[in-house]
Parts: sequence; C-alpha cells; structure tokens
Amino acid sequence: MKSSRITLKDISMACGFTMNTVSRALRDDPHLSAATRELIQNTAREMGYIRNTMASSLRSGRSHIVAVIVNDLHNQHFCDLLNRMDLDLRKADYNLMILCMQLDNALAEKLIHTAISLSVDGILYFPNFDQAPYLEYMEKNRVPFVLLDRRVPDIQADNVRCDDVQGGYLAGSHLTALGHRRFLFLSGIEKSSSQVDRMDGFLQALREAGLSEECVRVVPGIQVETALARNSISELLDPVDYTAIVSFRDEVSYPLMNALHERGLSVPRDISLISFDNLRAETPALPPLTSIYTDESIAEIGVKMLLERMDDASLPARNVILPVKIFEGGTTAPPPHNINL
Repeated sequence: MKSSRITLKDISMACGFTMNTVSRALRDDPHLSAATRELIQNTAREMGYIRNTMASSLRSGRSHIVAVIVNDLHNQHFCDLLNRMDLDLRKADYNLMILCMQLDNALAEKLIHTAISLSVDGILYFPNFDQAPYLEYMEKNRVPFVLLDRRVPDIQADNVRCDDVQGGYLAGSHLTALGHRRFLFLSGIEKSSSQVDRMDGFLQALREAGLSEECVRVVPGIQVETALARNSISELLDPVDYTAIVSFRDEVSYPLMNALHERGLSVPRDISLISFDNLRAETPALPPLTSIYTDESIAEIGVKMLLERMDDASLPARNVILPVKIFEGGTTAPPPHNINL
C-alpha cells in the first residue's frame, strides 16, 4: 500500500496534464477552460488529494489558520467562546486551531512555539497572570496576537476582557445590600488576573459596607479545581458559618448547588449564591443562577481585533475592558432571620 500522500505529480500522471496546469486548475484559475478545470478537479477528488497548506503558506505568506491557546477545555465558558470565535473566523476565511494548556502554566511556552512553527497567521491567547516572558516570543516573531479574558501586567498588547474589578464589586455590593455579613469565596486559580481583580472588587465593596476581610472565608483555587475534578465540592462547604457564597465561575456553582441541596440547604432560602460567566446565555437549559458577565461578546471583539491587527501591524495596542452586570437568576436573597453569624 502506498504510504506517501497524493501529490500534484500523481494527479498530473493520472490525467495527462502538466503539473503547472494541475496546480492552476486546483486554484480554479479562470484562464483555463471550465472542462479542463473540472476534469483535473474531479481526478484530484477521486484520488483523495488534500492540498498541502504548509507549502502554499510558504508561497503566499498566509496559512489562513488562527491558533487559539486556551487554559482548560473542561470549562464551558471557554468552550462557548471557542465556538463563537470559530464561527466568526470562518466568515473571514480562516480555520481555527485549538491548543490547550490543560491548566499547566509551563506548557504555554511550548504551545506558543508550536503555533509559531506552524506559521499561523495570528494567535488568540487566554493568558495567565505571569506570562509576560512567553508573550515576547510572539512579539519577536512578529505574529499578530490578541489577549482574551485576562490581563498580563507590564504588557502593551491588544487585549479584550471583562471588568473583573467591577464584577467583584457588584457581587459584594449586591450581597451586602441584601444584609449578608459572612461569606464563603470559592476562588479561581491564584495566578488568574480575573481572580485577583474580582477579589479586589469584592473586598472593596465589603469595606464600603463597613465589613472587614475577616468576614470572608476564602477557598484557594487549587482546592476548588481539585474538588471539582474529584466530584467532592461538598467538602469545601464546612463549616457552614456563612450565609452567602461567591463562586469564581458558573462551572463550579452548578455542582455546588447540588451539594447544598444534598445537605438539605435551600438556595437562596438558606444560602445565597452568586457567580460569574452567565453560562445560561449560551446554554438556556441550565438551571437559573444569579451570575455576573458582560452583554458584549469577548469572542467577537477579539476576532475583529485580530483581523485588524493582521491587516495592519502598525496599529497602536488596544485595551478593551467590557462593563459587566448582574444577570438575575433568583439564587440570592436576604439571609434567614433565624440565623446569627
């Protein structure tokens, strides 16, 4: 069995035209007759020919491939963004290539190298907080890129993200206005700028309500991720010395609601719950959940910024911070009257 891929030479020998004519026909060159193009294209199709895009990109300078480097494909929030980016890129005649860090920060550098080595036209990148050295590879190799959903300190680059400080502040203000004074905060990964900013905004709201940080029991992100992977979210709830939970993301909040229900605790009668990402916007079948997110599309804006950057490398760096709001899902209420925390 022949192991090498079908080449232009194979098609040329099969249909009796020169390799140059075959190449032109496969590019649908209008200077060739329609009959010649149809014959060569049908022959190529029957032989199973697949165009070598790497070779074509070397000739044209464009691969028509955009790489997305994402942290965690288990996270429905990222999956929703990837789906939207794929649709928008296809409209612009680009294919999407997904590279996943699997929550391994050290893998980011390797994936950036991989994307560059494959001659992608641009990179959409979900960074962690401390990845400035990795981003320099893209800058040095003149690969257009846009940072999504996170910020990286000391980096001047195209970036689109939510206002996470405002998001944390809204969560704190909402809960304190309802009368809550003791909180459980289920964190995101420590080095995520979203976690840092949401916590800063949340604590600011508590200070304005006359409350101290001692009112909050914080569960580190690594513990939350481990519990989520082991289906043991319930272990994070003890001791129940709070009346409200702030969850870093909806992906954690849904199993958390189940864990509370299994303990005989009702949301929001016994425990209020507020979260981030508003996954119900893309998946309406999910149960209602009070969640904070933006009305605008990070994916759509990010793709638009990258296409503009690929067309004009001289554009100044743009930093787009999207306002957020509370999407009411009925999972917050005043604390129970019979509780004294």
